[in-house]
This record gives sequence, structure tokens and C-alpha cells, in this order.
Amino acid sequence: MIVPGQHLRKVYEAIKKDSNGSEDQSVLCLAASVDADSVCASQLLLNLFNRESIHFSLVPVACYEEEVKTVLLLNCGATEDVRSLCNLPSNVRIVVLDHHRPVWHGHNNDDDMDTLVLVDDDDPVPKPAVPSYDQQLDNEVAQSDDSASESDGSDLDDVNDDDNEEGVGSDGEQTRKRHRGHDAGVSPPKRGPAARAENVAARRKRAEEVDAYYSDRNGYGKPSSLLLFSLCHELQHDDNFHVWCAIVALTEQLLFQQISKQQYNTWRDKLAVHVTMHHDQDQEDAAQDGISSLLSMPRHKVHVEACEDLRLTLLRYWTIEDSLRYTCYVAARLQTWRQKGLDNLRSLLTYMCIPLKHASTAYKGLREVYNGQLRSQLPRFAPQHMLAWDSLHFNSFRLLYKHEELGASDMVFALLGLLTEAEPGNPDSQRTAFNNAQSALHVQRNLHIVERGVELAKQMCQDVVHECGLMITAGKVKGGRSADYRWVNVADSNALANPRFRHPTVLKYMALFLRDATSCRYSSSDARRPMVVAGAADERGLCCLVSVHAKHISGNRLQNNPFARPFIETASALNIVPLKSAFENATYHIRKEDVTAFLGKLQDVVADYRAVAQQAQAVQG
Repeated sequence: MIVPGQHLRKVYEAIKKDSNGSEDQSVLCLAASVDADSVCASQLLLNLFNRESIHFSLVPVACYEEEVKTVLLLNCGATEDVRSLCNLPSNVRIVVLDHHRPVWHGHNNDDDMDTLVLVDDDDPVPKPAVPSYDQQLDNEVAQSDDSASESDGSDLDDVNDDDNEEGVGSDGEQTRKRHRGHDAGVSPPKRGPAARAENVAARRKRAEEVDAYYSDRNGYGKPSSLLLFSLCHELQHDDNFHVWCAIVALTEQLLFQQISKQQYNTWRDKLAVHVTMHHDQDQEDAAQDGISSLLSMPRHKVHVEACEDLRLTLLRYWTIEDSLRYTCYVAARLQTWRQKGLDNLRSLLTYMCIPLKHASTAYKGLREVYNGQLRSQLPRFAPQHMLAWDSLHFNSFRLLYKHEELGASDMVFALLGLLTEAEPGNPDSQRTAFNNAQSALHVQRNLHIVERGVELAKQMCQDVVHECGLMITAGKVKGGRSADYRWVNVADSNALANPRFRHPTVLKYMALFLRDATSCRYSSSDARRPMVVAGAADERGLCCLVSVHAKHISGNRLQNNPFARPFIETASALNIVPLKSAFENATYHIRKEDVTAFLGKLQDVVADYRAVAQQAQAVQG
């Protein structure tokens, strides 16, 4: 059942009741271990459990193949029939808070009270957009697909053509087989010609409805941390720490272009109300204690406030020159891995009256006059250097603690650095990295962990710009000006030895940079194309494949990734069994021996999709 976000408290009360009635009186939580939203959401939830004296266990996971007996899933489970995948009995209640989309339409079943998926009304893919589950009709569609595949001349072949491979599930044929298994051996009743024609029309309509849903809804919904923060607020357990967790999760989605800037501002404005409320409460408490306004913030407490921030990577922890040089947007536009691009960057600094000597000095040690120069002159001179001011600033938040100032984007990169810290040969490194990221959220206790995460993130940003720049210069990025998409295989470059380029999140960051940097090589306005990246092989001999969309979609709409279905169809055509990675429909692991064949076949599949889309447009025209 898909449950609206405003009923989250009722679901939480049910979890408490289930835990009190269980033998060990505990809750087992699984959290996807690859993104900052999972870290923030799990911390919000665990803080809430601690305050409510609920016993719990938290297990970071990377795929469904881990042994699972759970009641609550964070950022995993929404896109799949997770009960069947994990072989969970019906007496285990599953509660899913997951920002991945599309939600498997089998969850939209009001009769299923044992699997609850939380989707808020302002989600880019709200409950009304998800097709209602109809097991009988979905099984008939799956059986007609089987008939069509066994007999090319079948009458049903006109109803269910080849592009219906994902007609009843987010992962195509695998989901269909799970549905088919429930009614194995049961023959449909015989019908007359009129009844058969009516049934064929119903199947056609159902197939088209579900097919359209899974084609256009691959992306990200509302961050799980925002849902959990609303629960904390409703239970009156929210404070600066909880709102900071929600802020970091939301900022991550903006930085990775998983939501539009308009959607970000909508949710950001709601969080700003809570930030102001907590600030006013702190001021009232200070006044009651007789503390002057200058000392209203105790030095041992954290304080969160709204601000207009520059979208320059880790500026507070870097130099102005390095922050500009390794910010993906600036590096892609100016090509700062080349000497010419670096000269253009230094020209920008000169125009802003920032001497190169001071631009290469740590930002924290700069005189305030140069900080002011950067913020006041960048809007004026950035457009003269092919940089759009709108892409260099945004309304954000910052955390103040003692003499430290930490921006929300800084925290996102620090968590990213910790989550992607590679320890080859250590099977527990994933859980260790997740635990370190959780600890970093408590800035007042673990500032040293934040600083280590920042250093790791700085190294990652440098590696991405330098290695991707070399790939572009050496012609390793395939697909030209008119290609449907562009792609690169890390195994063909010098980046093969870098363990960072195995992690799905780093590869997505890399794909975004490559997409923007390659589009800047062409002068036409429509040169931007989707990007596919195949990562280096890990210890298991598996390579991660990721993809990113070409352009962001304005408004409060889903940022659809067009590669979810082509990935599955390509793997099916080559008889490859992909392993879904990071619980996303457009991120998979395949064997390194299959990567070259996969990338080659993917071109044909995407070309077929383009031809079908052109035919549909011609018919409509």
C-alpha cells in the first residue's frame, strides 16, 4: 500500500506497537549505503527511536542479496517487489521510505496492509501517478507476452509489442516471472469472440498505461530525510540537528541534479521556516536566562541559519583558485584541466581584483576584503567568462559552531568523501564508511571526522576533473555531436587503477562532469546528450554502469532518466544478468567481460527507441 506522507505518524505508531509485541522488542532498519540522504534519514530515525526508548539495529546495505529480515527500509525497496525478492513472510510488516522512482506499481494496493510505502503529496511522483495494482490483468498481460514470444504469428503479438518488456514491473521480465509464479498451472477460462476482443482491448490499455508509467518516471522523489523530519516535528522532537539533517539531504539532491532548482526552492523555503522558528526559540531561551544578544549562542551549541551561498566546491576549506578550478560547472565550461582553461580562470580572478597570491591562499586565512570581492564581483564578471551567475549561487543554509562555519554543500561533500572511502580487501569497509558518515553529522563532537571527509572529497574532485579531462583530450569519450548519447569506459583510460572510480556515487558525479564538459566542445545549443559511464572492475570482477539525463526539467517535475528500460533490454538481449546497484533502475553492476558487448548493443537499443519515438511523433503530427 502507498501511504500519503501525512499519515507517517500512524505508521510510526504501528512500528512501535509491532516492536513492543515482538519477542526481542526491536526494529531492524536497512539503509542504502551510497548517499547522504540515507545517512541523514537513518540518523533522524535512530535519534527518534532513542528518545522513544525503542530498541533497534541499523544495517547499511548495497543490494538485495544480503540476508534481510526487516521492518523498515531507507532508500531501498520502493522500486521492487521487495517481499518476494527477500522471501519475507506475510506476517513481517515492511515500511519503506525511499526516494528512488518509479515506485513499483504493485505497492499501490490498498488491500496490502503489510507493505507500506510512504509517498508525500508533493512528491514529483505522487500516489495518483502510480497505476493501481491489478494482479489478474497484469498476469494476463504477462501470459500474452509469453504467447507472443513463443509464436511470432500469434494474434496477441499485435497487442503486446516488443517495447512492452517492462509492462508490469520496474525491472522488466524478472518482475513478470514473479507475478506469473502465483498462478502457475491455472488456465484462463474460455471466452467467446466478443469477450476475447474485450479482453484484448483491456490488456492493450493496461500494457500501454503501465509501460508509459515506467518509461517516464525514472528518477528521484522527495528525500526520505524530509519525510522523517516532518515526523520529528509532529512528535515535537525536532531541533537544530534534525533540521540540519533534512537540509543536507535536500542539498545533495540539488548538487547531483536529481531535482530541479524550482523543486529545491519549494522544499528549501519550508525548511527555512523551521530554521527561523528554532532561532527565535534560542533567542527567547537566552533572554529568559538573562544572556545578552551578543552571547545568545553558547559556544558549545550548533546554530543553523539561512544564507545565500556560492556553488563553489568546498570554498571554505580550499583556496579561491582551487575551489573554482575543481567546481564541476566551472571546470566543464572553462576546461580547467588544460593550461588555456587555467589561464581563463586566472583572468577571471584578475578582473575581480583578487591577486593570484591571495587567490592561492587558504580561504579561511584571507582578509575579509577579498571574500567580499569574490561575492560582489563574481556576478559581474562571470558572464564575461562563459559562466552563468545563476549556476554559481543558490539559497542555502550554514551551520555555525564555535569558530567554524560549515555550509550545507560542504557537509554533502564531506559525507560523500567518507562514504566513498575505498579500502580494498576489507569486506566491512562499506559499513565502516557509513558509520563514519553518521558520526560526522554530529559536528560538535566529531569535527575531525568532518575535516577528514572534506580532504577525501577534495581529492575526489581533483581526480574527477583531471582524469575526465584526460579522457576528453585523448578521445576516450565516444559519441559525437549528433549521437543519441555519449559514453566512456573507465577501463580504457588511466583512471582504471583509481579505486574511487568503482563507487556508483563517484561515477554519477563523473558522468555529470563529462556530460557538461563534452557538450561545451560543440557550439550548438542542443549539444548536450545523456552520458553513460562504465566504471573500473571491483574485487568481484564487476563493473558499475551509471547514466545521467541530458538536461534538467524545469518546474516541480521529475528529472527522468531515459536509460532504465534500455539497460534492462540490452542485458536481456545479451543474456546478461545485471545486479542492480544503489537500488536505482539506471545503475547496474555487470561482469567486466560483458562491458564492451553491453556498450555496443546499447547503441542499437537506444536507436530503436529513437525510431519508435519518431514514428509516434509522425503519427501524432
